[in-house]
Amino acid sequence: MARVQSVTVLSLLPALEEALAAGVIGSTSDRFMFLSPGLSHRLRTEIPAPVRQALLRGVPVPRPREHVMGTGGAGADIEAEPGRESGPVARATEQTPDSLVSALLLSQDNPGRPLDPHSEAAMRRTLVRTPGSPGDTADGGTDGALILSLFGHKETEQRDRARAIATKRGQGASSVVAALILSNLEWAAGHVDQALEWGDRAQRMDHTALPVSWRPYPSLALADKLAHLGRFAEGETELTHTRELAERLDHPWARAESAIVRGRLLAGMGRTEEAEAEVRTGVALALRVSAHLPASQGLSLLSLLSLARGRWSEAADQIGRARSQLDLQPGTLPPVRHSWADFRVTTTDMDASGALGLFAKRFPDLLAKPSLFLLNPEVSARLVRLGLAAGEYGLAAAVTRQVTRLADQNPGQAGLAATARHAWALLHQDPDALEHAALQHVAPWASAAASEDLGGMLLKRREHRHTARRHLRTARERYHAIGALVSAARVESLLQDAGEDSPRHVGVSPPPASGREQRRSRARSVLTEAEHRIACLVAEGLTNQQVAKRVSRSPHTVNYHLRQIFRKLDVDSRVKLARILHP
Repeated sequence: MARVQSVTVLSLLPALEEALAAGVIGSTSDRFMFLSPGLSHRLRTEIPAPVRQALLRGVPVPRPREHVMGTGGAGADIEAEPGRESGPVARATEQTPDSLVSALLLSQDNPGRPLDPHSEAAMRRTLVRTPGSPGDTADGGTDGALILSLFGHKETEQRDRARAIATKRGQGASSVVAALILSNLEWAAGHVDQALEWGDRAQRMDHTALPVSWRPYPSLALADKLAHLGRFAEGETELTHTRELAERLDHPWARAESAIVRGRLLAGMGRTEEAEAEVRTGVALALRVSAHLPASQGLSLLSLLSLARGRWSEAADQIGRARSQLDLQPGTLPPVRHSWADFRVTTTDMDASGALGLFAKRFPDLLAKPSLFLLNPEVSARLVRLGLAAGEYGLAAAVTRQVTRLADQNPGQAGLAATARHAWALLHQDPDALEHAALQHVAPWASAAASEDLGGMLLKRREHRHTARRHLRTARERYHAIGALVSAARVESLLQDAGEDSPRHVGVSPPPASGREQRRSRARSVLTEAEHRIACLVAEGLTNQQVAKRVSRSPHTVNYHLRQIFRKLDVDSRVKLARILHP
């Protein structure tokens, strides 16, 4: 329950003691139980399925055996997973051939993890019974058995096995899959050049031996990696091929995923409105065909786009829906890009210390994943900024070392070189290196961020205010051009601090305001959008619990924001807050 609500376990102790005292639940030496069977049944039936699955994740509850229908109508008796629902919910979330392809062939974060029993059974049925499935190989083995043998090993063994299969002639589908897995393994390890080399090789192999529904994925996997690296023209070429193939095969999963990948590519190019429209199309199609993993990926991306455009509540709703879609995809670990979007949305308006505390608590293993720093240039720069702002110089230095190592081991990737230079310049407060990074960045919003960092750095050095304003104006123009409205407003505020009037206010003489209007105006100016919305709801008399439901946050987060609101407005009670915000 604490994990679902993003609060500490200790914070639930008062509620636990209240429930015990009221006789709702009882306890033995090592467990709790409901004292009312009727209440237990009602909770089981009324809690939404995604929430129920999240609460039961990892709970070793024995379940009866189920009969699961496979491809072509064949059935297989398998044990239900611990903690999974039986009945309609379980049947609706079983692995399908398409979900397996998406989860296994496009996995860039955990490509080496073994197949769970459900996935292995579904994969075996797919390889044996699907039209166009792999057949016998030249050495007398089966292609399907070779593909299955690629999973369930340690990473080194998996890499060696995949390389042996991919380089051996005459093995059709297994060679393509092995090359794809090698590409994903190299990407997860941060070996970008090798990842692209194997991805390109998989794309150029003979795909007619693959099951029909698998054929769009070699080009789609390569396009996704190229989009992350800022190699937009090459990525667009691969995506065009994917989309044409998906249309020809009438493959709704691949159509949905290619739309989401194209949205990611357009977002990197700074075409934010087009990106949003493309991703929404992909998510709608994914939801229509119950493609939970692609839907989650698209919703995570939409949450970041909404955040950039100042629609915080919408971003919170989208990341919540993304979590729910992940819960509906059995056996799937949260992808790195979902975790990053979750972190960005959850920590909106938190100070640096609070954001890093949450990062360490909820995403402790992310920093060890090179694929985190391959997402986009924002990641390393943001973490370095947070580290410096929170006084965690060691964290900022560690992030800089990681991204510098990534750039050094991939010398042909200009985007990674710019990302590393940006992080290094922030760590060492080097304006010349920052200016170079701004010019070197491929993605326009990354260039805008470097210009903003440079302007802010120079603004602290009083003798460089004129140059600081020039770089901040450049950042503002670039942010406006790509629709990053929140960033543009932030830079506008910096320019005003530097003594430059906002274009919106030049030549305008507002009428004198009353004392109450001045206080309300000040509240709007010093509070963020999220804080202002929470403040208005609190001023209307809502409790923290009620506010949390309205804004899709936990009561713990609402309480954190409320403390920030009181501090910024210099008030110490809800009554005083209401006097400021309401006549």
